[in-house]
Amino acid sequence: MIASRPTLRAAIVAGLAALSIPGTALASDAATTHRTWTDCLGRSYVTGIAYTGRDLAADAAFSACRGEENAYLAALSASPLLDGDDIAQARPELVARARHRLLGMVNSGPRSILR
Repeated sequence: MIASRPTLRAAIVAGLAALSIPGTALASDAATTHRTWTDCLGRSYVTGIAYTGRDLAADAAFSACRGEENAYLAALSASPLLDGDDIAQARPELVARARHRLLGMVNSGPRSILR
C-alpha cells in the first residue's frame, strides 16, 4: 500500500489510537510489547553508556533489542487500520523517537551526574 505521508501518518495515528482503547486484546498486546521493547532499550543503553559513548550505546541497545522491536511491530501490524507497508514506513520514525528518548536519558535521570 502506497500512501502519501499525511495519509500514512493519519492511518498510524488512528491505528495507535485504536490500540489505546482499554480492554482490547490488541491494545494489551501492543502496550505490553512496546513496554518490553522500551525497557530493553533502556537497560541496554544504561549498561552500554557506562563503557562507551552515547551513540555507540544507543546502536548497541537497538541491536540487543531487535527481537523485542520485531514483536512490537508485529503487534502494531495486527491492527486492521495498518498493513505491513504502513508498519515498514513507520518503523524509521518509531526508532528515531526511541533513539531520541535514549539519548535524552543521560541528561535527565539520576545518571546525569555521571556525564
